[in-house]
Amino acid sequence: MAAYLAVTVPRLGVFPPVGEDEPWIAAAPYKLATQGVLGSDLFAGYYGMERHHYEHMPLYPLAQAAVFKAFGVGVVQMRALPVACGLFLLVVVFLVGRQAGGDRVGALAVALMLTLRVTAGGIGTGILLLDRARINRYDIAVPVFGLAALWAFNHAERARGQAWYALTGLFTALATLSHLYGVFWLPVFAGLMIARHGRDAFRQKMIVPLLVGFACPWLPWLAFVASGWSDYLGQTRLNSERFDLFNPLFYVDNVLHGDGPISLDWSVNTLRALPFARAGTWTMLIGCPAACATMLSVGRHRGGSAANVLAVAALAQTGMFVALLKVKTLNYMIALWPVWALLLAWFGVWLWDRQRPAVRVALLALLALVTAEAVTRVVNAQNNAKQVSPYDWFESEVAGCIPSGALVLGLQHSWLGLRHYPYRSWLLPIYLAQPRTYHEPIDLDAALARVNPEVILVDRYIDELMTKAASPTDPNHALYVGFERFKARRRPALTCVVRDRTYGTMQVYKVPSQVPARQP
Repeated sequence: MAAYLAVTVPRLGVFPPVGEDEPWIAAAPYKLATQGVLGSDLFAGYYGMERHHYEHMPLYPLAQAAVFKAFGVGVVQMRALPVACGLFLLVVVFLVGRQAGGDRVGALAVALMLTLRVTAGGIGTGILLLDRARINRYDIAVPVFGLAALWAFNHAERARGQAWYALTGLFTALATLSHLYGVFWLPVFAGLMIARHGRDAFRQKMIVPLLVGFACPWLPWLAFVASGWSDYLGQTRLNSERFDLFNPLFYVDNVLHGDGPISLDWSVNTLRALPFARAGTWTMLIGCPAACATMLSVGRHRGGSAANVLAVAALAQTGMFVALLKVKTLNYMIALWPVWALLLAWFGVWLWDRQRPAVRVALLALLALVTAEAVTRVVNAQNNAKQVSPYDWFESEVAGCIPSGALVLGLQHSWLGLRHYPYRSWLLPIYLAQPRTYHEPIDLDAALARVNPEVILVDRYIDELMTKAASPTDPNHALYVGFERFKARRRPALTCVVRDRTYGTMQVYKVPSQVPARQP
């Protein structure tokens, strides 16, 4: 645990550079902590989002609001919650590993979580836990509660205690209230209970406490959603294509061409380009299937039912991720990886206990390679961190160009540093201008007029978007046309340019006040 904190906490407010999602996710907790309203002013006027925010599941925003209320608001405070989730995740990984195969399995699983590089990593480490724990996203909370539910379920199966089944349901609900795919744990537990106990699962009231425990935490959220049902439907329009569950082609496309890790296309392309020297990734790709097959065949004799449950959970979770998720971002993989790390740890201990010298030498050599790769990547990330400009400095330079109290339009990246201004995301007028995201779309010129910003921030992302959209063949050409109309009509003046090697170039435009048309 000390090693985790020693790697994760230093320069937390600087590295990695603050990305798009982090301030976006923090905006609703900030308003809840400062005004007592779970809403986001970034999208004020978009289906009531300033009054009730439905875009993200509620548990993580509620916890982050508590952090902001207690410790103030800033990059470090924003990232403190995922750091804490990562620490709790290591605890539950150890507890589940101990259930499945003893203390050695739990300890080795924790070590793998801290050392096994499974992604390219970019400027980060490629060690999934270390990289995800430094980014303000809710995904890292899902495996904390998911594995806690697995731990409670194993206790319930041994003791046949209704309270343990209810606790399993409660933890599963908390995983789901962190991100919707946390619900994937519920059919795993229900299916295992029915497969093991048949009708007794209902006669002995095992299923009922599981479902009651799951349902209770959902009631406040469902009431909150019901209070603004039409706005809920509007805010979730953007994600509607991810839930085309009655279309068989939806599942085929997810398996073959899903956008992100663990689709077939992604797997094939990754294997073709994967360097042989990536010891951690190859260990995962080869070791996980072998571990699962071995655990299913001999797990009942080592760790008892807990080992088999772990293998079934890994397969079921992965299958549901592949088939049901249209978008499979790398961020989501933190929900799957701890389960597979536990399988690898169990498999490593099982191989060690075969007491074959050649196998033990190979395991030690592999562990040395994995550790060396981890140390190299951590050092490389720490060196990269020294080259990153502080977010607070960059945004303070931008703030120096903005008049006091001005309504600012910019991408959500900059909101945290400019939160003292009335601030709207560029996505707000873009959403209002597209049929996919708004029921009565208007062109971007009219959408910008509706927002009526006094300052417009054009960063590298908006600049790139509009540069590409200038081509009539570009799918976003209508956005370019609308922005040009707005500029021709309102004539915003470029008042400031801030350049930085980390965050790029920020152009600050002041928009003149609109003069009312003279009455005849």
